[in-house]
Amino acid sequence: MKGFFLLIMFLCLGATITLSQSFTVRDMINLSAIQSGNLNNFMVKKGFSLAYRAPGNDSITSYIKKIKVIKKDTIPEETIEMYTKKNSKFIILKGLPYSQYLDSWESLKKIGFDFDTGEDISKVPSMLFLKANISIELSEEKKDTAEQYSITLKERKIPDSINYAEDLLQFDSHEFLMSYFGKKNVRNDLYYFSESDLKKCSVLFGGTDYQAVFVWGNENSFTNLSYIVISNVIPTTGNNRKGVPGANNEWKFRKGIQVGMPVTDLLTLNGQDFHIYGNKSNLSFMIKAEKAGKIDFTKTGIMFYCIYCYNNDIFDQEEVSAEQVAKQNIPLRIFDVILYP
Repeated sequence: MKGFFLLIMFLCLGATITLSQSFTVRDMINLSAIQSGNLNNFMVKKGFSLAYRAPGNDSITSYIKKIKVIKKDTIPEETIEMYTKKNSKFIILKGLPYSQYLDSWESLKKIGFDFDTGEDISKVPSMLFLKANISIELSEEKKDTAEQYSITLKERKIPDSINYAEDLLQFDSHEFLMSYFGKKNVRNDLYYFSESDLKKCSVLFGGTDYQAVFVWGNENSFTNLSYIVISNVIPTTGNNRKGVPGANNEWKFRKGIQVGMPVTDLLTLNGQDFHIYGNKSNLSFMIKAEKAGKIDFTKTGIMFYCIYCYNNDIFDQEEVSAEQVAKQNIPLRIFDVILYP
């Protein structure tokens, strides 16, 4: 009888140990660095078994935690899903106990992840943490009146090199920019849309021939890239809305575009006519967003400047043909280039 009670105590202790061995946010960070060949061994040691792998493709894989307790329905079902998409690796851990969810917040703070210090994880549905090329989001949601907690890790591939302005589109946060180019070369700033409309941005190599402005969709975390502006003049508070004296922005573009290029040269590069908004449009002197010729103007926005053009009759309309402008030898030149993800 005594042996029987010892056996029961051992089993209960084993169940407790099983519950305490959690897959932590630190494990997720370690997992992101593990090669696919060692992945399964790592997960088995952490108490997970393979649940799904896409046939012939290791980029989509999911694991489920092994739990050996009597009341299995009272334990959240922890699952891990991994996949790659657009030069990013994703790891999603679902079904966390609330205590582990809170511990993850503390762990990320201790290992130096940047986050909104004004937020309390217990009072918001999600919180984003950033460090170099890794972003981690802690989130909760209601499902069938119950709270469910998850962690999503996104690791961006570090570029091998940056040769063209379009290569900058790989950077999806201020933190990632600083980790690659150095803190001294990246600063927070405010971008002027108008005197009353300012938006938080990041400025790369401000005041140099390689300056660029990153405008973010999420101004609190400086993430979710909206677009990049390449120009000699960057209208930000830190730059006093001035240009680089006597400079010509040196960023090269894959299609051969250059800041300061005349409209005639851009027509040659494109190999086809395109349309420019006139003075009757709110977007005057900007190329109409359309796919026309070799350049996709829906992804590459171009704004022109011309000192003596505003009173020219050819622009007294909603839009005008670039070929018409070129035939009249109007000195229209590229003012800035806007790159969209």
